[in-house]
Amino acid sequence: MKVLLPILPASLFLLISCTEADSSINGNLGTSDENKDMIEESINDLKESEKILEAESGMITFEYTGKWTGRETVWFDQFGKRVVIEQDILHSPANRNKKKMIWTGDNETSYNCEYIFMGEEKNSSENPYIRPKDTELSLFAHGDDDQLIQSYKQIGDKMVSGKQASGWRSKTMEIEGWIWKGIDLEYNNSGVIKKAISFKEIKSIPKDKLDPHNGF
Repeated sequence: MKVLLPILPASLFLLISCTEADSSINGNLGTSDENKDMIEESINDLKESEKILEAESGMITFEYTGKWTGRETVWFDQFGKRVVIEQDILHSPANRNKKKMIWTGDNETSYNCEYIFMGEEKNSSENPYIRPKDTELSLFAHGDDDQLIQSYKQIGDKMVSGKQASGWRSKTMEIEGWIWKGIDLEYNNSGVIKKAISFKEIKSIPKDKLDPHNGF
């Protein structure tokens, strides 16, 4: 007991000092709940900045008529950050293009795959240096109505594949389109008409669609 008595006050002093230090740290950083809220807010802000489309996910089938004929199927999730597009389009009797574009958010795992180009079999793929415009799902610049008004004028809304889309016509070119949540559900570009004929909600892009070796 005689040995322990001198040590006890020192132990109490250290305990009190550590407690005060912890209180000081907690006072600067806030409570654990406050810290959690701050982290969640920063994550939400980051996700918001990465959103390309207003719609979270979907599978859209488009039909081409007019100067071009054919079909296009689009899968997207993560608000357009990941996109897969399969196109089989006849531009003329001798010019058929069949290709797939895969965009997963980075160049290393993204592909432009050509199965038929200008009517000839290619069966090749490459990693794109930048994201191709076709995977943006809109021929219009992304932005709010104030930005669109600079180059386009509004032509009214209409229902396209069950979605109410807003119409825009170019002030200088033969282009008009109907947009829903950042996606051109229908457009007419100098006689090439592309229109969504179906829209389905999906949870995520099927894994086999993300395989560049899996042709269609």
